[in-house]
Amino acid sequence: MKKLCTFPLVLLSSVVFSQYSISEIPQDGYLKDFDIAVDIIQKQHPNPYRFHSKEIIDKKIDSLRNIVKKDPGYISLLMNNPARIIGDGHSSFSADSNYFENILSSLYFFPLQTYVQNGQLFVNGSNPYAIEVGSEIIEINNTSSSELLKAVPKAADGNIKVEDVDMSFYIPFVLKNQTNDFTLTYKTLKGEQKTAKVKGIKYPRYYYESRHSVLPVDLISESYGIYGYSIDSETYYLSVKSFSYDESFLYERLKKFFQEMKDLKAKKLIIDIRNNSGGAISNVPLLYSFIAKDKTFNNEYQYGTKVVDINYKDYLVDPQTSRYYSDKDIADQNNFMRQRFDKAEKGDYYFGNSRLDNTYIKSYPRDGIFFDGKIILLINNRTFSAATYFASLFKSEKRGKIIGKETGSCSNFTTAAWFLTYRLPNTKSVISIPRTEIFFNSNDKENVAKCTGVIPDHAVSTGFFLESLKEQKDPELEYSLTLFSK
Repeated sequence: MKKLCTFPLVLLSSVVFSQYSISEIPQDGYLKDFDIAVDIIQKQHPNPYRFHSKEIIDKKIDSLRNIVKKDPGYISLLMNNPARIIGDGHSSFSADSNYFENILSSLYFFPLQTYVQNGQLFVNGSNPYAIEVGSEIIEINNTSSSELLKAVPKAADGNIKVEDVDMSFYIPFVLKNQTNDFTLTYKTLKGEQKTAKVKGIKYPRYYYESRHSVLPVDLISESYGIYGYSIDSETYYLSVKSFSYDESFLYERLKKFFQEMKDLKAKKLIIDIRNNSGGAISNVPLLYSFIAKDKTFNNEYQYGTKVVDINYKDYLVDPQTSRYYSDKDIADQNNFMRQRFDKAEKGDYYFGNSRLDNTYIKSYPRDGIFFDGKIILLINNRTFSAATYFASLFKSEKRGKIIGKETGSCSNFTTAAWFLTYRLPNTKSVISIPRTEIFFNSNDKENVAKCTGVIPDHAVSTGFFLESLKEQKDPELEYSLTLFSK
C-alpha cells in the first residue's frame, strides 16, 4: 500500500510545473478549488462516509468552507482543506511546490525544535536562549500548546488521536505569523514558569535546526530504510522504516540481519516500525515470516470499494510526469479495476478477485532462518497503512510486547492501494484519493467504523520520557531494554 503525502505541508508535491506567482491566483480561486476538492471526494473516494455520516461531513465541510471564504489564501486553503475531515489518513491535499516556495520564504519559523509527548509540548533541542531541553512549552503568542496541536492537520484513520506531528514547522501556519517575534511561556524541568521572547528564523535555518534536534535519535534508519545492529551480547535492534521495496531486495536485507542475529546468538529482538508509513502489503508477511512462532501463520486481507470507475475525470494527472490523463488512460484504469473487482451479492461493495494480487498467500510459511527469541515491537502515530497491518499481525499472533503510541491507521482496516491524483485549476494544489479500502484478517466490514489503531501494551510515561530526553536517548528503546531486564 503506497501512502502519499501524509503531512500535506511538509512534503512538497512531486509534480513540478513552470514558475507561478501567488499574486496571479484570483481571490475566488481558493474557494473554487475547495469546492472542486469536495466534489472529487464525494464522487471518487471509495467510501467517504465510513467514519462520519453525510450530515456530519457536510456540516464540517461548511465550517471549513466558511473559513476559506472569509480568509481566502494559500495557507488558509491548505490548513482548512476538505480532505482533513473525512477520517481517511491516505487522502491528502498538498501544495504546488512553486507556490509553496513563495510561502516558505515569506514566513518566520519558530526557532526551537519541539516534541509532543502525552499531549504536552517539549523543547527538543539546544538553542541560543538557554531554554533547557525538556522544558514544557505552555503557550506561544497567547495560544496554548493544546490549541496549536488541535489546529494542525493530521493524517489518521477515523478518530485516532495523533500527536506525532512537527509542531515547530506548523506554528507559523497556525498563528499566521508575519513577524519574527514569538513570545512563549514555558515551564522548566524544576517546575518554574518563565516567559521568553525569541526571534523567528527563515526556512533554511529551520531546516538546519530540525536536523539537530534530540529526537528522533535513530537517523541512520531514516536514510537506509532498513537497518540493524547489536545493542549488547543478547539484544539486537532492527529498524524497518518502509515496506515500499521490491520483494527480492527486502528479503536480501532481512536475510542479512537475521543471519547476523543467528550468528550472534541473540536472544532478544527490538523491531522498530515507528514512522513507517507503509508500502506493499505483500511485504508485511515477508517480514513476519522471520519471527513467526509456527511453521505457517494466517495472512488474510481483502480489497473492497464502492467506486470502481473513475467518476471524476477533470484535472486528473499522472503524479510522476504531471501529464493530464487522456480518455485512453481513463479507460485503461477502468478496465484494470473492472477486471479485478466483482460486485458483492449484497450491498454496494465490489471486492477484489483472484486476478488482483498474484503475491497473495493466505497460509504463509515461516522463513528458514527465523528468530524464536523474545521480541518487542516499537510503534507510534506515524506507523501507518501496511505497517499497521504488521503491528496488527504481531499483536494477533501474540508474538511479544508492543511499546509506544497508537498507530495512525486502523488495526483491522485502512484505505490505500491505487491512487488518483488531481491538480486543481486555480491554486495548482494536488489532491490524492485512494481507490480502495483494505480489510485485515476480518470479514466484519460493517463494524470497521468503530476501529482504533493498534494499541501498545506499554506507553512511555512523561517522567521516563524526560529522563531519556535529558540524556539524549531514545525513550521507547530505553524502556524496551528496561522491560527486557525484568
